Amino acid sequence: MKKSLLMLFTLASLLLVTSITTAGETLSEGSLKGAFSSWGKSSLSGDWKIVETDGKHYIELADNFEAKKGPDVKIFLSPLEASAINGSNASEGSVFIKLISNFKGKNRIEIPEGIDVSQFNSLVFHCEEYSKLWGVSPL
Repeated sequence: MKKSLLMLFTLASLLLVTSITTAGETLSEGSLKGAFSSWGKSSLSGDWKIVETDGKHYIELADNFEAKKGPDVKIFLSPLEASAINGSNASEGSVFIKLISNFKGKNRIEIPEGIDVSQFNSLVFHCEEYSKLWGVSPL
């Protein structure tokens, strides 16, 4: 019985430590603002944060994330201020992170290694093929 309780306590402690270390440190967070609206629906909305876990960086989209579906919607980190970004300059000087495949709900996207997040000012969602800005948020 004592062995079982000790084993259970050890397992619970291990799970607690694992959940703390995988949660990560939040480096930045905000809310996305859609750049256009059609058919009564905004192109983009929802909360996000950038976290660091075990030396890696991730963009975490919250449960309330929702984007209008498009053919080539990509996530970028931009050195430009959010207020200065438009469909023509959204990818200028920006770093490509990922092509969007999930347009709704919670998602965790790894930022490629070697990208210094502190060098960027905005999180950008952009349809590069048609130069259509989906939305932005300041970092």
